[in-house]
Amino acid sequence: AIACIGFTWIASPACTELEVVMMDWLGKMLDLPAEFLACSGGKGGGVIQGTASESTLVALLGAKAKKVQEVKAQHPDWDEHTIVGKLVGYCSDQAHSSVERAGLLGGVRLRSVPSDNHRMRGDALEKAIKQDLADGLIPFYAVVTLGTTNSCAFDYLDECGPVGNKHNVWIHVDAAYAGSAFICPEYRHLMKG
Repeated sequence: AIACIGFTWIASPACTELEVVMMDWLGKMLDLPAEFLACSGGKGGGVIQGTASESTLVALLGAKAKKVQEVKAQHPDWDEHTIVGKLVGYCSDQAHSSVERAGLLGGVRLRSVPSDNHRMRGDALEKAIKQDLADGLIPFYAVVTLGTTNSCAFDYLDECGPVGNKHNVWIHVDAAYAGSAFICPEYRHLMKG
């Protein structure tokens, strides 16, 4: 409606500020906790992406950059190529093909976690992470889907989220297929976790 190019705040302060406000509107419509909102004064907020596939890729790249920086601080003698070669991400075997493409574009390996009746469980994710840690790999990213595209199954976010926190793994919640339903309070129980 305002027909501007909103690359950055410097390019278009009005467009960027509108995006921040709109993302808070969406967060409030979904009844997300305050820490997810820019207006909370913390680290919350977000940006609008062109597609769900782009969102998955941007999340993966953000998680990758964050983990590379963390590992470099712990191992200053390791170069970035060495670190990236050890990174591993996770998704359900039911995840959308865009998740695999994000891994390919991001130059990292992704591991498919076997699902339980089309849903990824926390114990299966943790088992995969522990195995990779034992093999000297660096877990950094996991996609938990709320409404898998092929079957509309919902991974166990309430189980997978704590596993991600425990192992310092970025959890990306992919709700592209069914996430708009969370605007309705009667479906929010599916966001548990």
